[in-house]
This record gives sequence, structure tokens and C-alpha cells, in this order.
Amino acid sequence: MSVRVKWTIFIVICVIGIALLWYRQSVRTQLFDQIDSMGLTAQQPQIQATRVLLEKEIIPGALAAQPVIIRSKITKPLAEIKTPEAVAVLVTLLGDTEDAPRRWARNALIKIGPPALPELSQVLLEGDDNSKKMAVEALGQIGGTAVPYLRRLMADATGQANACIALGTIGTAKTTAPETAKEAQEALLQALVDPDTTLANAAIPVLGDQQIKVAVDPLRKALANAALQKTAIVALGEIADKRATPDLLPFIKNATLRIDTVRALAQIADPLAVPALTPTLGDHMKDYRSALVLALQRIGAPAATTLVGYLNSPDVYVRRAAMQSLRGDAVPSLIPILREKLANEPDAQVRAAAADALGWSGNTAAIEPLLAALKDKDGVVVDAAIGSLSEIGPGAIRRCCRFSRTRIPPLPCIAHMRWYRWARLPFQA
Repeated sequence: MSVRVKWTIFIVICVIGIALLWYRQSVRTQLFDQIDSMGLTAQQPQIQATRVLLEKEIIPGALAAQPVIIRSKITKPLAEIKTPEAVAVLVTLLGDTEDAPRRWARNALIKIGPPALPELSQVLLEGDDNSKKMAVEALGQIGGTAVPYLRRLMADATGQANACIALGTIGTAKTTAPETAKEAQEALLQALVDPDTTLANAAIPVLGDQQIKVAVDPLRKALANAALQKTAIVALGEIADKRATPDLLPFIKNATLRIDTVRALAQIADPLAVPALTPTLGDHMKDYRSALVLALQRIGAPAATTLVGYLNSPDVYVRRAAMQSLRGDAVPSLIPILREKLANEPDAQVRAAAADALGWSGNTAAIEPLLAALKDKDGVVVDAAIGSLSEIGPGAIRRCCRFSRTRIPPLPCIAHMRWYRWARLPFQA
């Protein structure tokens, strides 16, 4: 065979190969164009085009090169096809780099339902973070049929945290049947007594996040286990059931857990906690003091009577925390005490806190002392007084305008237009 013939054969083979590649690419493009033309629902032509893509094994491999809209739209016909191959493509899309295909794939898998459970369960073990997040949401929406899979996954260290999240979703969803919800919740509650504290610490935050009331007593018992105390305290705070208050109070003295404990007590807002909280008003740790003030503020009026007794403490930190805790109580009987502190307290932060505590809607009795506080030598007190006057309402701006007119230059309350919300209200000077 001559060289010329060999070259001729080689060129013919190349041309045929290029033609075949061109044809394959042309068919692929037509199929994807058919998907792109789809409306809100998958019609028969799009479903057929997707079947061809599956049969020719074009997807999922070629999907990565397609636009986001096609990667999203193809989930609709895949949800109608429901074959294992279709499920596999959807699971691949759960890890897409864009959010839209991930969400569409999740919704498609929810529509497919139980046939998708084995693949979704595997994602919790082997998928990336995006895939796992979408798989958890899908499993939670599929509902009762997913519970046995999730219970098995709880035994695997890799998938147990996400399995617990999905069980929590199933256990609290409004669409879940009562018996199914109970089964999902029981699976989480059983984790609390599992010898594997890692599993228990994965289940406890879910019980708190979902505010599962039946978990209160098991969580109270879990406080006896040092390895579970931190997560149990946080969860009890999120559930906010007052039954937990007596069990939490001893942890106020725990150097490691006291901040979490006070934050939990703030969420529960049980007056029973006041006698245990107020003796710690002098604590100098900033995070603890912030949590303590929030707790006493949320408890509100029941704490106010006790807090008044600390306003004359020789410790300035105690006075500051006590006064800050009175903010938002709106207790008229406190007005004389707050006025006296605003006028005579030597510490500026306490005076500022007193000004804050006087600022509630309609508290016209506080206008005069707050106007006087506008002349305070410390800016933090002036700012607090301005803020409280703005909270009191239109009555304060009328009085402030009269007050400032007699003084040159005008007082800062006029410069700070904190009353813009009443600017359109008619008033008489």
C-alpha cells in the first residue's frame, strides 16, 4: 500500500470521526435546547429529551458545562422520570456550584420521595457541605418514610449530626402525621441516653432549635452528665420552659458554664431566677454582665423590686448593672427613684442608664428630669436623655421646643432630630 493511499485512509477516518463528533454535539445541543424551552412544568418533549440524555449517558457528565438555567430546569423532567439514573443526576446537582440548581434538585428529590432515600442517605455520608445541607432539607420534607434511614445514619459518626437535623425537621413539621412526629422525636430523645456522647451532643441542639417541649425533662436529666451540660443548658434556654429554672440555677456558680446559663435564664425569663442572679451584679466580666443585664431586663417588673435595693451599693459595677437591668420595665413606681439617680448619681454610666430607664412611650412624668439631663457635663448622659425623650413621644418634642427657645444656643435635643417620626404631627409651641 502506497504512502498516498495510507494518508487518504487516515484523512477519511479523521473526517468521519469529526463528523460523528459534530453530529453527537449537534444532537446534544438540540436536546439541551429542548430542555431550555421548557416552561414552568415539564412537558412530554422535555421528558423525552431528558430520557435520551440519560440513555446516551450524556448527563450528568455534560451538565457542568451547561448554563445555570438548564442545570436548574432539567430537574423538572428528572423528577417525572424517577428512575435510579434520574435520582443519581439530581443528587449530583445537589453539589452544584450555584444555589438555584441545588434548590431545584432538592425540590425534585422531595417530589420523587421514598425512591430517593437511599441516595440521599449516602449523601449525608459522602457529600460535600452543600450536598449535605440540601439532602438534610430534602429528607426532612420527605417525612415519615425517611425516619428508618435517618435512625440508621445516627449510628455513623459522619452522618449523625445531619441525620439529627433532618429528624428534628420531621418531628416538628406541621404536615407530619402525629405518630411519625413522635417516632422522629423519640429517636432524638433516645440519643440523650446513648453511651456515645458525640451522638447526644448532636441531638441536643436540634431539640433546642426545634423547641421540642417533650425534651425538657430528658434534658434536665442530661445536666448530670458533664459531657452534655453545655449543649443541654443552651437547648433548655431555647425551649424556654420554666420547669428547667431550678436545674439551671446551680450552674450560675460554674466558671465555665455560667454565661451560657444566664443566657438560658434570659430566654426563660422566670422570676424564680432573680434571687440567684442579683448577688452576681458586681461581676466584672463583660460577657457575663451583658448576659445578666439581659436576663434581668427580660424578667422585667418582678426583678425591679429587688434591683432597687442595689442602686445604692458602694460598688459602682453593681449600681451600673442594676440600673441597666431596669431599662424597659416601664414601672411608674420607679420614676422617683430613677429621677433621683439621674440628678445625683456620681457615676455617668449609672446616670445614663437611669435616663434610658425613664424612656418609655407616654411617660410624660420623665420629661422634666430628662430635659434637665440635657445639661449634663457628660455626653453619654445627654445622648441617653435625647433617646429617652424621643421614645416618650410627641409630648416631649413640644416641651423640648419650649425649653430650648429660652436658651441660646439651643440645647442638643433640637440639633439631634431624633423626633423625625413625629415631624409631621401638628403641635403648638
